[in-house]
Amino acid sequence: MRDTQEGHQCILARDSGTTLPSNQLDTTPWQRFRRRLRKLFLLSPTHPDTETFFRSFAQITNENRRLVQHYPGFVIHPLSGFRKYWNIVIGAVLAVHLMLLSFVVAYLIYMDVGSFPGLIRFDLVLCVILAVEIVLKFFTGYVVLDRKQIVLEPKKIVFNYFKYLRVVFDLLDVVPFILLLYKLNDCYYDANPRFYLTIVLFLYAINIFRFREINRYLVVIPKLFRASENKIIIMRLIIGTIYVVHWTACVGDIVPLLAFQATDGAPEWNNTDYLVGTFLVNVFSYRYRNNDFAEAVAGYARFREYYHKVDFQLTSSRDHRFVLTKLNDALRNQSIPAMYVRAVMDTIQVTMQSSRVDLAGTSRTSDLISSFLVLCGWLWLSYILLNMIRMVISSGMSETKYEEIINELNAYAYNKRLSPAMTKKMLRHFANRYQMRYFDEEAIHNTISNNLRRSIRMETCQHLVKNVELFRDLPNALIAKVVDRLKLEIYLENDVIIQEGSYGDAMYFIASGTAGIYTVGGKEVVHLVDGAHFGEISLMKKDQKRIANVVALEVCEVYKLSYADFQVLIAPYTNLLKRMEKLADERLAKTQGTTDKLSEEDVYENFLQ
Repeated sequence: MRDTQEGHQCILARDSGTTLPSNQLDTTPWQRFRRRLRKLFLLSPTHPDTETFFRSFAQITNENRRLVQHYPGFVIHPLSGFRKYWNIVIGAVLAVHLMLLSFVVAYLIYMDVGSFPGLIRFDLVLCVILAVEIVLKFFTGYVVLDRKQIVLEPKKIVFNYFKYLRVVFDLLDVVPFILLLYKLNDCYYDANPRFYLTIVLFLYAINIFRFREINRYLVVIPKLFRASENKIIIMRLIIGTIYVVHWTACVGDIVPLLAFQATDGAPEWNNTDYLVGTFLVNVFSYRYRNNDFAEAVAGYARFREYYHKVDFQLTSSRDHRFVLTKLNDALRNQSIPAMYVRAVMDTIQVTMQSSRVDLAGTSRTSDLISSFLVLCGWLWLSYILLNMIRMVISSGMSETKYEEIINELNAYAYNKRLSPAMTKKMLRHFANRYQMRYFDEEAIHNTISNNLRRSIRMETCQHLVKNVELFRDLPNALIAKVVDRLKLEIYLENDVIIQEGSYGDAMYFIASGTAGIYTVGGKEVVHLVDGAHFGEISLMKKDQKRIANVVALEVCEVYKLSYADFQVLIAPYTNLLKRMEKLADERLAKTQGTTDKLSEEDVYENFLQ
């Protein structure tokens, strides 16, 4: 949203939109810092969702005035510049925190213990940032989408945050589970895997659906680039798929080992005192904790010796392949990223029901994990399919039609060989008219009753005509008819709404936007904002010359009432017509012979001719 037309320096003192007092010469650095911080907490014109709720600079200014004058200074607007960038930071921090947690917990048994302190410190920093977000949510307003309402009352903000236990779920994000690394390491290598297994399953259960929260924060990014709703939905599905596959792969890689170790006496090596799960722990201990590669190789040799004995049996060939694969990883010094990639590929294969893998543990564990992955895969694919269907049904008709018309406009511009600037202007005009969703207003009006159509118009436009002096004594029935005759027009910045010297034949109402009034000499006199009107004399006195220019300074939605339409409506009301004609004559008498030397007040009052 721009303050002035291009190439023009505005000489009028215009509200900055923040409604905060300006810095003075004696303002201290601390006061300047506080003002800048407070400005960050106000509604920002650059926030991608601002245009959804506030269509003009005047509406933004009024909203900031409401926030500054009626609420404490610590209240943060949900569409502020601070929240725009902070949401991106929190979305990235939350994603890194949750994905790092699952990765480290799954592969800590292969990591060097010396790396634990660094990982713990890094994750603690992430948890502190997430804790700051929890505190900020107690001071940040929220949006009621169905009513397009911004709630800024502190008590309502706190109540809304505690509603549905939202604060409890957020607190789970800041719990530093990564502090359990040393404990989990001891649980595995000291033959106490049940606590480790419980923690892994608990973390999976509480975090597997947190991708929706990550999406809620990161959705600001595509909106900054004006991405369509369809692209945003696709982005959410991609992020959700990556997140779910990552968590499932990590958990699916560690659970078989823990279950193998925790199973009492099954499967055994015949004629030995070893359990296979315990044997793997011993080999991993030599390899990853004691760096005794020779002992690990000797253990592998003992396993193959026992395996080739006639009286040795594992419960199934899958158990054998699982043990050999894990031993092979240890002996070949397989890297953690390589093991992770293999786990991801195995998870995708089972989830897509394309194959059965050998790395899901022993028979019983393998059957459980495979069944779980198949079920989750079916549910996730169904979730994606339902989202795609909803995307087509709910927004496809309007957005697809909108995109089709955009393509037609591009083709039209190409055929007419329009300049890039003119093509861009035409597309912006169309975008502001339909707000990314096409609809046929005439067809809609043809399908509803006249009473309903007038009621809709009254609800959207009544506030524009109720303060017009010329309409003060009109009956409600006539006001409704006047509103029904209003025609919407869109003006981009720098568009001329009224040209000086032209003949007036209509009255204009600014629904949203800002327009500037210029005298004949080019002097800027005043700004007109939401709710302003001009040109009412033209409804009574046709072909009166305009004595000023009116230029759009930002995108303006303007309703137009023509002379012909108004005369048809007012004709049956002869007394009202005479009174309005008298008022128009009085207004015209003020400006007789003063077209070139009008005061600012006279121009503001009489440019509307």
